[in-house]
Order: sequence, then C-alpha cells, then structure tokens
Amino acid sequence: MQEKPATMASWAISAYVGRVAAWVLLSSLLVAAVLAWRWNQREGWAVLYAAILSVMNMLILGSRLLALPAVPAAAAKRLGGAVLQRWVFTIVALLVAVAWLRLPVLGLVIGLLLAHFVYLGFMLRERSRKRR
Repeated sequence: MQEKPATMASWAISAYVGRVAAWVLLSSLLVAAVLAWRWNQREGWAVLYAAILSVMNMLILGSRLLALPAVPAAAAKRLGGAVLQRWVFTIVALLVAVAWLRLPVLGLVIGLLLAHFVYLGFMLRERSRKRR
C-alpha cells in the first residue's frame, strides 16, 4: 500500500489537531485547578486524566488521517482500525481510572465534556470561517 505524500492539507490537519489539543489541555488545567481549589483535589486529577485521554484519542485519529493510503478500501480499513483502537483505549483507560486509580466519575465526565466542547468550538469556528 502506498501512503499519500505529505501535502499542505496534511500540515493543516496536524496544525489543527495541535491547536485543539493545546486548548483542551490549557482549559482542562484551568478547570482542574479551580476544582481542586474549591472542591476536591481528586476531582482536579480526574479532569486532567480525562482531558489527556481525549487528547490522546485525537492524536490517534489525527495520525491515522495523515497516513491514509490512496486506495479507498485500505483507507476505510485504516479508519475502521483507528476507531476500534480509540474505543478500546478509551474503555480500558476509563476502567483503570475508576477501578485502579479510584478517580471520581464526575471529574472524568467533566474532563471528557470539556474536551468535546473545545473541539465543538473549533469546529463551529471553522464552519463560520468557511461561510464568509
């Protein structure tokens, strides 16, 4: 299978994923600090854990998107593998967080939702830019 050469679009995707990841980590650090200060330190750690988990998921998918083969069937297979890998990774990491690290579920949910809202904000911003 031949891989696509690095193009301007692939650099744009990697820069986009990097910006989203940076914003997710920065906002989760802020929210975790506030939760640790006002509520409980374990909630803050749970928010950070979930945010790092979300960033790792984005990086898994981003790396797979950058290395898509030119053949559509192989590209679909690779994306299917990335989705499966992300689900397995997420489920195992959340089980580790709850069962072994004993992180509170509420903090994990806050961290996951925060990451998804940051991503949604970036998507809406890109959509409004394209409409201009």
